[in-house]
Amino acid sequence: SASGIGLPSPQRSSFAMATSEVACLVLVIAFLAVADACTSIAVDRAATVDGSMLVTQTDDCMECDSRIVHIPARDHAPGSLRPILPYAASFPREVSGRSSQYSESDGRPATQPLGYIPQVPHTFAYWETTNPIMNEHGVGFGETTTEARLSAFQPNTTNLFYTHEAMKVALERCRTARCALRTMGELVDRYGFYGDSPGSGESVSVIDSIEAWVFQVSVGAKGKSAAWAAQRVPDGHVAVVANGFTIRHIDVQDEDNFMVGANLFSSALEEGLWDGKEPFDFGKMMQPDTLLVVPRYTSMRMWRIYSRLAPSLDLQPHVDPLMMPFSVKVEVPVSHRTLMDMHRDHYEGTEFDLRNGALAGPFRDPNRLEGGRGQQIVRGEFPRAISIPRTSYAVVVQSRPRELAEKMGSAAVAWYASDAPATSVFVPFYANSAWGHGEPNDYGRGSMFKFDRKCAWWAFDFVANWMELDYENMSQVVLPAMVKAQDGLDNAMARVERQAAAMVARGHKQEALQFLSEWQTKAQQDVVDKWWQLADYLVARFNDGFDNQCIDAGGPPRNVDRGQPSCRVGVPIGYPAWWLEQVGYDFDIRPHYVKPAGLTPPASFAAVQAAQAPAGAPWANLLSSPVWLNNFWSGTGVRGQAALANPTGQATLPVGTWDSSHALALLAALLVTPAALATAFQMGVRHGQRERLPDFYYIQQ
Repeated sequence: SASGIGLPSPQRSSFAMATSEVACLVLVIAFLAVADACTSIAVDRAATVDGSMLVTQTDDCMECDSRIVHIPARDHAPGSLRPILPYAASFPREVSGRSSQYSESDGRPATQPLGYIPQVPHTFAYWETTNPIMNEHGVGFGETTTEARLSAFQPNTTNLFYTHEAMKVALERCRTARCALRTMGELVDRYGFYGDSPGSGESVSVIDSIEAWVFQVSVGAKGKSAAWAAQRVPDGHVAVVANGFTIRHIDVQDEDNFMVGANLFSSALEEGLWDGKEPFDFGKMMQPDTLLVVPRYTSMRMWRIYSRLAPSLDLQPHVDPLMMPFSVKVEVPVSHRTLMDMHRDHYEGTEFDLRNGALAGPFRDPNRLEGGRGQQIVRGEFPRAISIPRTSYAVVVQSRPRELAEKMGSAAVAWYASDAPATSVFVPFYANSAWGHGEPNDYGRGSMFKFDRKCAWWAFDFVANWMELDYENMSQVVLPAMVKAQDGLDNAMARVERQAAAMVARGHKQEALQFLSEWQTKAQQDVVDKWWQLADYLVARFNDGFDNQCIDAGGPPRNVDRGQPSCRVGVPIGYPAWWLEQVGYDFDIRPHYVKPAGLTPPASFAAVQAAQAPAGAPWANLLSSPVWLNNFWSGTGVRGQAALANPTGQATLPVGTWDSSHALALLAALLVTPAALATAFQMGVRHGQRERLPDFYYIQQ
């Protein structure tokens, strides 16, 4: 039951406390194994170059149905009921009549509702994918799953709403962010909230043209109703949520900046999460201690974005995400392009640069394989990048100033990137637009269960996967192509929007919206077609370990008979010198085995670090200089200090004791969940222990 998940109250025994800690740990392991671990950024209009509000999301989901679907506006008869559908991520996520695109069933029956609520006379149009994105009035969302101490999930609950359905109802009924917040809050309070997996809550960032908010929710006491809070993003600030609750202390008297659910405080009291005396701390009390499993999973992403947008704050990459602020003031105004590049990040230019070290391989691949048997046996942690291979899509919603919206007839634009954003192009979808000529293009078709050249996701996924063969060399081709496509869309949009504004000025708003719909549908398809051409080019140019440079010369080499070929077909790529140094390459032809050792790369790696980035690389235009952290240790907050105080290289925080109460708790938990606890302790979990920040090892012979 939910009451067995909460933090122990001060009156509970040490045995109960330890047992509860272990139970929380088990739920966190389960959450990280199955949940969609996303990143969301919300930026206030005072921090943007054009006064737009911005909100983003990556859907980091290995099986999600990434089709983008248009839901039309509708009128409803008096007494109508609105069905509430269960959450589903994989294709087909829904079989229903809400959109013609949901008629594709893959042989499955119609999705059965969990229940019904009263319908309103008119519902607004919106775009959605696994989660809803934006409605015709420019209300936009970014979502990320969190951990929660109180838990309910289907089919083990009668609660009716996961956030995806609450968000849809809000987009159907609301013109403002505040309306969306109140609608979602009232729905989960009345009908109950459930998470997408055991031990999960949700965070939803919400914008309209004038405000940005963060809404965070878990189930309420005894698995019923909900416990939620919302906080406004301050003027000129950016707020980042990365799989953790970030709202802390709530001023219930300040209705301009906070909202709270009807059952938040009573649920925390009833479940022993709060004693009713100390200041209420939503983030600390409503979620478990994720530091026990993957300490930096959340905090590193928050640090990276904040450090790029507010470099003068000199924020440290703390282990504990609760040491990161709810928001920071942006120092240089940002655009939609800035946030696109944020979502393409792999910590380039920092000590945590995922292109570096032995795990990046000889071709500096920033992607890491997750899970598997090896990580259950060998404890450790990779930096969790913002763009990762299992990202299903990323979206940047740009809700524009009202005067601009009125001028051109569309309140907002959602920029949508299929697959991992690091090597994808964000294409525009206008608010209150639709598919041109009523038919979806390749962004609205296909699934990951069948390779399909008529599916946008497969185009970008194929290129991303082919790059794994030689990431560094192929990035010299792919990244410039990505930037060229992005620039082309921006330039074309400027022309198209001038034409749409002229139509609106003549009183032809519907004509302008149809014009925008037809243009965007064609522009989106052009990007997909070009990406398939890029995929074919990469296959032909980079194969069998060679670089076929004749591809760019237009075909077979000329003047071969004269010994002066016009181009080279098979230029050997080979292994770089720094990699050969690491793996012990020499004249002994037997297999070599190497051991992890120090943090100093081979001398020949200096040339690699000094090399110029590919044209338009997302990390090339940092708002701050590249960040290099010298001997930063968790828990100190001061660079370099720990290195002097602790020259042996051990963790600076004291290791907690493992007393009899913890031993008894472990024994009790093993009787219930041996597999989960085995996994946890194989990962090196110890009560109170903290380890050094992740570094990149270079192999020594």
